Amino acid sequence: MNEYIDSRELQQMKEQLAILTQKLDKETIVNERLMRQAMKSKASWLRRKAILESAITLIMIPYFIWVMPGLFGLSVEFCAFTCFFMVLALGYNYYIHTHFRPDKFAHGNLLEARQDTLMLKKFYANWLKFIGIPFIVVFFTWFIYDIAQVIHGEELKGALGGMVIGVVIGSIVGIYRYRKTQRTADEILECCSVSASVIKTTTD
Repeated sequence: MNEYIDSRELQQMKEQLAILTQKLDKETIVNERLMRQAMKSKASWLRRKAILESAITLIMIPYFIWVMPGLFGLSVEFCAFTCFFMVLALGYNYYIHTHFRPDKFAHGNLLEARQDTLMLKKFYANWLKFIGIPFIVVFFTWFIYDIAQVIHGEELKGALGGMVIGVVIGSIVGIYRYRKTQRTADEILECCSVSASVIKTTTD
């Protein structure tokens, strides 16, 4: 009789354990899905940001070709140099985001998605350090030189004052957007690590 009761209790425990395991598996699947959706959302923001920046750059190229030389008397060489930089920026942006695809975070291999995110972080950092900052220094030095050939006296002081204000505002916006980009990439990497841990725990 006792053996029968023990056997029945053991069977009930096994059934309860199976139900609990099933619930945990479902929760794990839901948590992983939510995590992937969060990563995709953050990656999509980075993609939209890149598209917006590329659109603005595309608008600025013809502006520097046809408007800036006549409006401010800037040299053709300066405008050509600026346009070359903008074309380079477009190509760089396109190359980065060809590999960095938001859909990969929802359905793809998380290890590959993580590597793509690390590459994006590195590329943005290298762009700022080795291309962006040197370009800004050359751009404004050359811009001041060109402007000084056209206007003088108080008019030049006013133009330089306006340029300084523009540089300060532009730098603040640029630093903010750069930091937000890097922070968003870090959040994606953290989500990748958590998701990988959840998957490993489930498989174990």
